Amino acid sequence: MSSNPHSKGFTLLEVLIATAIMAGIVTVIYSSFFTASRNVDQAEELRDTTDLARTLIAKLSNDIANAYVNQGMNYPAVTTIFYGKKVQPDTGDETKRNDGLYLTTLTNWRTPDTKETDLWEVGYYFKEKPDGSGSLLMRREKRILSADAPALEGGVEYEMTDRVKSLQFRYYNGSSWQDEWDSRSSQKLPNIVEISLLLDDGSAYMTQVDVGR
Repeated sequence: MSSNPHSKGFTLLEVLIATAIMAGIVTVIYSSFFTASRNVDQAEELRDTTDLARTLIAKLSNDIANAYVNQGMNYPAVTTIFYGKKVQPDTGDETKRNDGLYLTTLTNWRTPDTKETDLWEVGYYFKEKPDGSGSLLMRREKRILSADAPALEGGVEYEMTDRVKSLQFRYYNGSSWQDEWDSRSSQKLPNIVEISLLLDDGSAYMTQVDVGR
């Protein structure tokens, strides 16, 4: 079969135009994919942050709502307590706090075949990271209350998260709000506890918890 003398291949200009069009299409597709991927990553980060905040708030709220202090049990040593301490980091920022809270609460999941009861002591406080790059939110659990291990002593601690930039508690006594509380002197629990939480991405959360009697 003879070739058509009038047919011809693509010119260099046509090839360049086609390449430019293809490059533009690939760029648009890549940009769309990159944007979608970034949006997914941001959504996952937001979900993770929200989940963390909800978990921390829920755990704190549950312990506070079930707080229990019985002065009759506090002899010969204080074993039931509600102690909130204001801690202002040396950062110059008056809006940020690393408060501590230590309380006996009826939230213990008892280990079978032990002398544990529903009542145990838990504590929330901050520790400086070993490298000095920030603070860790810690939780301490003491499952058995005893005069041999008075309040604020003993127990097992573990790290909760390093993403909390500020944790502030306020306590309502029925007529005014206070930054600290000590059942050893007040002989009672606060009526309401306000929790203010600030995470490292700038998201802030606040709730108020009615304290159990």
